[in-house]
Parts: sequence; structure tokens; C-alpha cells
Amino acid sequence: MTNKAKHVLNVSDRAVKGSAEARRVRAQGLIPAVVYSKGATGRAISVPAAEWEALSQHEFNIVSLEFEGGEEVRALLKDTQRNFIKGTTSHIDFLEIRKDVAIEAEVPVHPGFEQPVGCSRGGLLDQVLHTLKVECLPDALPELIEVDVSKMEVGDLIHVSELVLPEGVTAKSHGDLVVFEVIDSTKMAEDIPEAPAPAEGDAAAEPEIVGAKEKAERAAEREEAKKK
Repeated sequence: MTNKAKHVLNVSDRAVKGSAEARRVRAQGLIPAVVYSKGATGRAISVPAAEWEALSQHEFNIVSLEFEGGEEVRALLKDTQRNFIKGTTSHIDFLEIRKDVAIEAEVPVHPGFEQPVGCSRGGLLDQVLHTLKVECLPDALPELIEVDVSKMEVGDLIHVSELVLPEGVTAKSHGDLVVFEVIDSTKMAEDIPEAPAPAEGDAAAEPEIVGAKEKAERAAEREEAKKK
């Protein structure tokens, strides 16, 4: 398990909302964002694109939003929108959190560094579940969950219910969901069906020309009419 480090973004308020304002903000190297909180209207802010791209290289879920004047808001990352043509983030949604109120969040799941013993016996490690939904207080929220898969043999499964989570963290994903599996690679090869061989003569068969006889007959009739 990995506990979170403090991640900071230097942000500023936006007085104007709307698509035109969002385009103007992006042209200045900023990302339009909104901070939501229970019982309040969303707060429009701007996030420096360079800071966001640097932060996005790390696993994180809680960030400290620092405003001009010293105000600090702790927030959970809820959603991002991407411009896939430009490869940039076009909008971010945050949820303001309180230290004493439990939150739900999706946490990335990673395998440990040691390969399963089953991989040395023809097995392949398959990760079925990549994020786990958990509930906990903000300070207990891990940035990622690392699972020890080193003892897994071929055919072994690890379910959500078998994960060892940090104290105070409860899994909200269904306990029967499979997280990791070691697959028998030899059986995988046997299960791949062979493509059926083409029937004799299929490759050389020519497509039938529909209506060729009728066209020839009509052409002959036209030639006969010209002679008359």
C-alpha cells in the first residue's frame, strides 16, 4: 500500500463562466476547472496547464488547491476531460473534502514487483481489475494499492475480498470480482481455433457475371435492327 504525498496546484478564481471564457482561459495556458462542494454552487477556477501535466505523471487522488492570498482547499479529483486531437486536458472537476467526512474514490491497483511463481511454470499474470472503489477518511486514502502476487500458481485467482487494505479503508467494489489471475499459457494456445482451410477450387473460383448473357442478346438485337 502507498499513502499519499501532498500534491499542490496553484489556482485562481474565474469570475466568468461559459465556453467563450473557457477558450480564453485555455489560450492563456490555463485549464478551466470547477470545485464542487455539498450544498454550494460549483466554484469556477483556473489551473496552470504546465503544473497539471507535471502532476498527472504521478498517481494521486487528493490535491491541495492553493489560491492567491493563502487560501487552501483540499479536493478529490473527480473527473477530467481530454482533447484527444491535441493530447491535452480541457477541463477538470474537483470535489472539496473535509478531514472528518468519509469519501469514496477509485484507487489504482498494481501488482507487486515479484513475478508469480506460476509464471516460471508456463503461466501468465492477467490483471482483470485495474481500479478499486474504496471508502475511508481523506487522510487514510491510499494513492495506490499494491498487491503481492508472488505466491500465485497457475490457475490461482485473487479476489477483491482477499485484498489486504490499509486500516480504515473499506472496499466498495464487489468482493467476488477477480483482481488477478495466473493463466496457463499452454492451454491458451490450444484454445485458439485454427482457421478453416478453403474448399478445393475456392481460391480459383471466379465470381459469376450476372446478366452477361442478357446483355449480349440485347446487343445482338440492336445490331440486327441497324441492318434493317
